[in-house]
Amino acid sequence: MSRVASRRAWLAAALPLVLAVVAPAPLGAQASPWNDSLLERVRALERSVPGERPRSLHVLAVAEASGPLSNFVLGADSQRVSVAYPVFQVRYRDRWIVLDAGFDQAAVAEYYRTSTTLRFFPDRYDRMQLALRDAEHVVLTHEHLDHAIGVQRGPYFPQVASRTLLTPEQLRTLLDPPTRAFVRLSADSAAAFPALRYDLLFPLAPGVVLIRAAGHTPGAQYVFIQLANGREVLVLADLAWQSEGLRTATQRPEATSTRLGEDRGAVQAQLEWARRILEDGRVDIVLSHDGRLLDALVARGVLRNGFDLPRR
Repeated sequence: MSRVASRRAWLAAALPLVLAVVAPAPLGAQASPWNDSLLERVRALERSVPGERPRSLHVLAVAEASGPLSNFVLGADSQRVSVAYPVFQVRYRDRWIVLDAGFDQAAVAEYYRTSTTLRFFPDRYDRMQLALRDAEHVVLTHEHLDHAIGVQRGPYFPQVASRTLLTPEQLRTLLDPPTRAFVRLSADSAAAFPALRYDLLFPLAPGVVLIRAAGHTPGAQYVFIQLANGREVLVLADLAWQSEGLRTATQRPEATSTRLGEDRGAVQAQLEWARRILEDGRVDIVLSHDGRLLDALVARGVLRNGFDLPRR
């Protein structure tokens, strides 16, 4: 059995057990999962999976821009901040997982044509597509167009789709987008994507646990990563667009939330949970669009700039 087939067999075998362990009580009776015990449950599940942990976490920004902080955090001032549009690579010794899939030049022209600050990097997009093509798994933190287009269209669609695990919520959103923030997935393409069903937590691979987090989108999820050196990283993607929002548990402007179709109650509960983790200081938190934060994490060695792909 090949390594990829073996991993997929492990996923199929592990999923029923995970569902039995973390399945919540009926909706009417269950408490919010965003409490102080959740992180310990994530850690315990991570420790239950044998195998070599990832050696590094990489970031590749396929585009960059800037804008006033007030666009991203309710009540903030108008100072200009850097905005990144990244993709992440969880790098093992002999394989990798890609988190998110960016957007392409066509999306820039169609959806970002009014932005005078956005700079798109075609060479980085091409490198990202190679990483998607050869990944063991591809995971979308959520379904918005700047995170998902790379798996919906591209030069290696059959290979990329076969590696991209979509939750039922993600698939439903992509097939029937509720707002303009999503790009519709054609119905005849849907069958190309493997399905991943879980209730709250799922151990995707050694050192990697997914956390279901509907709110920003119906299929949003976070990614907890335990690196081989012991460092813990929590990829929160778009929970907050800038660190100021996380530090103060302050959401996006209400008009923006409405445009995106967010569940502000769910987002607020997640923000307050994440702020407690941030204040504890033992876990490094990654926000996808905060360019200043990503640069600081690279400087500290939490992230590595650029993808690590084999030479060909």
